[in-house]
Amino acid sequence: MSVWSNLKKKKPLVYQLSNMVAASLQANVCLASGASPVMSLCRDEAGIFAAQADSILMNVGTPTSESLMAAEAVLVALSQTPEHKALILDPVGYGATDVRRDFVHRILESGHVSIVKGNSGEMCLLGGEKGVVRGIDGAAQGDVKKALSRISEQYNVVAVATGEIDVIVYGENTFSVKGGSHWLPEITGSGCSVGTIIAGCAAVTKDPLLASLTGLIAVSIASERAEKIEWVRGPGSFGCAFIDEIYRLSPPDFFDAESRWEGSKERCL
Repeated sequence: MSVWSNLKKKKPLVYQLSNMVAASLQANVCLASGASPVMSLCRDEAGIFAAQADSILMNVGTPTSESLMAAEAVLVALSQTPEHKALILDPVGYGATDVRRDFVHRILESGHVSIVKGNSGEMCLLGGEKGVVRGIDGAAQGDVKKALSRISEQYNVVAVATGEIDVIVYGENTFSVKGGSHWLPEITGSGCSVGTIIAGCAAVTKDPLLASLTGLIAVSIASERAEKIEWVRGPGSFGCAFIDEIYRLSPPDFFDAESRWEGSKERCL
């Protein structure tokens, strides 16, 4: 796909307001994909980085008073920026506390979000379907596609739910992506790194649906390849191999992976 090729060529700047647990993995995955990461939760520089970046990722995994104010500064900066800039929201732990729930809705209601990506439990709860939250881990108990459709329609965003089969909904368009490694859920921050890759892709295309699909396929291919490497023995070695395989991905890999996803090929290729 041309998106992955442009990601390598253009090396876009991706500003990530992320969480302290996943930030290191996200920064490394961002670099491996070809993008350039900047990670900061400082409210005094958030607006500056938002203005400089080619795309922005907001991850609410470890909310603090400072990060809430930094996010507000980003929204203000985007409202003062004439050109459209992709903002990706990862509602980590949505529904676990009122703080996270209110924070997520504040960001969505700003009208600046292009893509919302969460696990199936988070996205079910956000979309008004049943789900269970334990700590910040969520599990879907309702209809994921219905939840995504509601989110997409209400906020005019691409809605993405990750799981055994990833699902993307944007308006009347629905896609699913198969594959991936069983090791991914065993790595802290692996889901957050999906948001990072999608944010990088969104920095080099004006099509948020294509950016989301490209990012999910990249993770599917790279994680499966990492799992099969001889020296991978568990989550720790898998995490290193996953970064390597993201780095090794090339555009032809995507054209060989059409069996991984379902949806309108004409819409995205």
